Amino acid sequence: MSLDLDRKSSIIATPSVEDPELGTPLSEEELRKVQRRIDLRILPWLCITYLVMRIDINNVSNAAIMNIEQGHGIKKQLNLSPQQWNWVISCFFYPYAALEPISTLLMKRTTPSFWIGRIMITWGIIVCCVGAVQNYGGLITCRVLLGAAEAGYYPCVIYYLAFWFRPEELALRIAAFYSFGQVSGFVGGFLAFAVSYADGRLAGWRWLFIIEGIPAILMGVATLFILPDYPQTAKFLSERERATVIGRLSSDAPTKESKTWDTPQVIRLVSDPSFWSFSAVWFCHAVGGFGLSYVLPTVIYELGFTTTALSNVLSMPPSFQPSVSDAFVVEFTNIICCIILLTVKVPVVRYLSLLVATATAGSVYPVLWPNRVEASRGTTAAGMSIGITNAIAQFSGILGPQVFSSTSR
Repeated sequence: MSLDLDRKSSIIATPSVEDPELGTPLSEEELRKVQRRIDLRILPWLCITYLVMRIDINNVSNAAIMNIEQGHGIKKQLNLSPQQWNWVISCFFYPYAALEPISTLLMKRTTPSFWIGRIMITWGIIVCCVGAVQNYGGLITCRVLLGAAEAGYYPCVIYYLAFWFRPEELALRIAAFYSFGQVSGFVGGFLAFAVSYADGRLAGWRWLFIIEGIPAILMGVATLFILPDYPQTAKFLSERERATVIGRLSSDAPTKESKTWDTPQVIRLVSDPSFWSFSAVWFCHAVGGFGLSYVLPTVIYELGFTTTALSNVLSMPPSFQPSVSDAFVVEFTNIICCIILLTVKVPVVRYLSLLVATATAGSVYPVLWPNRVEASRGTTAAGMSIGITNAIAQFSGILGPQVFSSTSR
């Protein structure tokens, strides 16, 4: 996956002073080749792991309606009320949100390859354990532990990329990374549809968690060896290339050599008005724009024109999100779709509104994240701001299931 960014900005940022030990600075063509090599080494693996992560987060929404007609649904087998099921979804996000800032900084305290790999291994094990739960308490326990295990993955990736690229170079890369998370709805819906036919002595929803947990464990182990940590330690780059990649970053960019915790940076961060404005935007969009995605298959099923298996299939089209560069357009579109859902009773029209609302909900984040990173000043401030901002976004999972509450069992 090669992302050829703005060539002119790359040239301006290239060091112009010749170091006698490192030789002449990289030319425009050399710099583009180096960036492509970095992209190919980092982005494909991060994108695939994010796809697996989003499948494992969203599989509970697919499991909610699997094999209901056969009497083997998860809610019936575990004797869950609609309100209990809402808490099954929401409880994941409390530890997930609370531990995001800490987990993000721990990536810097350890190494990116170790910390991201550790996150994947632990969440994969816990996802498999969900397939063995026997009651409401066991399911809640696994969901809470899963939230704690997965905490930090997404902000760690954004933080990690900030060690390699300038803020203006992040938008396209984050969009490519984020698009794989959106595709997870398509893949997850298809897997749930296929696995529902394995329902038998072991219920289909149990097979779903087991099958979807194993890849995370294997890929987590591979991440320990595949993912390069920092430009300073990248063995696939020459010393001259490493110096250029590091030298073209701004003085406020996070660096390997900086302290993990710097109190003055944190004080400046929370004193900055942009910190609170970004937080408000993330909260409002999370609940209003993204909260629906966690209960989408159930909402589609309750429209009343399809079966549970086909509801998982019909939840796949929203995964293909449009490429939108204007956050205002995204938010306005979501508002219109919500109005339609509240006022129109025709199932097909409401389904189409669901498609548009869910498909556009994720488009705003690649637009805003580079600005969030650029507004941070220093290694600690960048880690904290990214971690806290993404923690606020988890209100989509805390409040979304309560707002779009299910009535089925």
